[in-house]
Amino acid sequence: MIIVHVEDYFDPTAGYQINELLIAGKEFNDEVYLITSKDMSPFHKNISRDADRDFEVKTGVKVIRLESYFKVSSRILLKKLFKIIDKINPDVVYMHGIGDFKDLILFRKKRKYSIIRDCHMSWVASQNKFRVLYYKLFKIFFATIINRTEKYNKIFALGDEEYQYLIALGISPKKIDFLKHGYNENVMFLDEMSREKIRQHYEYKGKDIVVAYIGKFDDFKRPDILFDIVNCLDENLIDKHQIKLLFIGPKDTKYMDEIFNPKMDKIKSKINITIDSSKSFSELRMYYSASDICIFPKETSLSSIHAQVCGCPVIMEDHSSNRERVINNNNLFSLNNTASAAKILTRIIEESEYKKDNNFHIYESLSDREYKNQIAKLRTLFNT
Repeated sequence: MIIVHVEDYFDPTAGYQINELLIAGKEFNDEVYLITSKDMSPFHKNISRDADRDFEVKTGVKVIRLESYFKVSSRILLKKLFKIIDKINPDVVYMHGIGDFKDLILFRKKRKYSIIRDCHMSWVASQNKFRVLYYKLFKIFFATIINRTEKYNKIFALGDEEYQYLIALGISPKKIDFLKHGYNENVMFLDEMSREKIRQHYEYKGKDIVVAYIGKFDDFKRPDILFDIVNCLDENLIDKHQIKLLFIGPKDTKYMDEIFNPKMDKIKSKINITIDSSKSFSELRMYYSASDICIFPKETSLSSIHAQVCGCPVIMEDHSSNRERVINNNNLFSLNNTASAAKILTRIIEESEYKKDNNFHIYESLSDREYKNQIAKLRTLFNT
C-alpha cells in the first residue's frame, strides 16, 4: 500500500501524533511519504536535513519538504502539493488538520485515492476573534461538500473538544470518528535507570521533589506561570521538601526576554531553578522519569499523556480536553487561578501522590491510547 501523509509543519525530533503514527507504522510493508513545509517557526528552530535523513532511516518514510506560496496565521498553502500527490499515485492520503488550504482539494474532482483528515483544534485553542465568521464560511463552502460527497472518507477527532469543533464547522457526525492522542510504549515508559542518571546530572538529592515543565517556551504555553504558582506556595513547604523547578524545551527569544526571564529574576532567590535546552523526543522519557510532578499551565498538551505514562502526576487547566487526558481530574485548576494550582501542588506533595510507586494505575488507565491500537484502527480503514 502507498500512503501519503500531509502535515503543514514537521519536526522529525518531536513526539507529535504524526511522528508517533509514522514510527508505529514501520512494521507494515507500506511505501510511505510525508509531505510538509520548510517552515520550522512553530518549533523555534531551523530545518535540519540530517534530522530528516535520520527520521527517514528510522521509519522508512520519505520526507518531502515544499516551499509555500504564502501563510495566513498558521495556515500554509504548499506549492505543487496536489500535483506531487497525484504523481506519487497513492492508495491513501492522510491530511493532518482541517480548516486549512488543504481543503481546496474539495473543489477538484474526486481522486482515485482515499482521503482521511483529522482535527487537532480544540475550543481551548480556537479563540481567534474572527472564528464565528470563519465557522459560517466553512459551513457554506466546505462542510456542504464534505457531507454530501465521499471526497473525504473519514475525519478523525483527537478528542471530545476536537469533535465539538468539527460539529461547529458544520461537519456531519456520520463523517467523524475518534483517533485519540496516545503514546508508544516502546518510547514512553518509566525509566528508573535514566531517572537516577538525570537527577545526578542536575545534582538533585534523593528526597528533592522536582516539578517540571517540558515543552515550548512561548506566549501560548506560558511556562512562566509556574513562577506565579510558586509565589502562592508556603515557603516552609519549599524548604521542607526541597522543591526544585526544571524547565526543558525550545525557546522563543522575545517571550524569554520580555516575560520569562524578568519573572525568573524575581523568584530565583526563593527556589532552585534549572533551565535546559530542548531534547529529542526519544530522550524525553528520561526527563519525565527524573521528574516527580509536571505542570503544563496553559492550553492542552500531548506531553501530559507522556508525563503520566512515566509516572508523573500532571497539573493543568480545567478544560474538557484536559479532563480526557489527566487521569486525576482533581489535578485540574480553573482558568488563570494560580492559587488553585498551588493548592493542588501542595496536596500532591503532602499526600505523597508524586511517588512513582503510587502512580502505576495511571499507566494502566492510559493503555488504550497506546499507538498500536491506533494503527490497528487505521489499518482497518485503509483496507476498506
